[in-house]
Amino acid sequence: MGNKFDTFDKNEDLEKMVEQNLQDLKRDLGKVKAELASCLLQEQRLKRELNECQEGIEKMERYSVKALDEGNEGDARTFQEKKSVLVEKLSDLQAAFQLASSKSKELKPIHDQLIADINELESIKRNGF
Repeated sequence: MGNKFDTFDKNEDLEKMVEQNLQDLKRDLGKVKAELASCLLQEQRLKRELNECQEGIEKMERYSVKALDEGNEGDARTFQEKKSVLVEKLSDLQAAFQLASSKSKELKPIHDQLIADINELESIKRNGF
């Protein structure tokens, strides 16, 4: 038969376990938050670069058409070459953006689950086990 001290020891062990788990979860949350923030910043930067690159492609196309209209085939060719370089860059940027976007989409549920777990443990702790 157990005595009241056995119950006290079990509660104390449970409290230590909850506290340790909370510390671990908060540490993990800090790491996930930092990584998620980094991914989101990278995603925003890449989106901006994608837009700039697309605008550059459109601009080179306009310049090329204008040069042809003016009978300047050499300039038109130069603008088309610059456009080709930008089209390749656009492809690379799109791939990098997709990667950053998928990584942040993977991290978001992990982030949310860590917060939910922390809230649950803090609730258990507040309610005195």
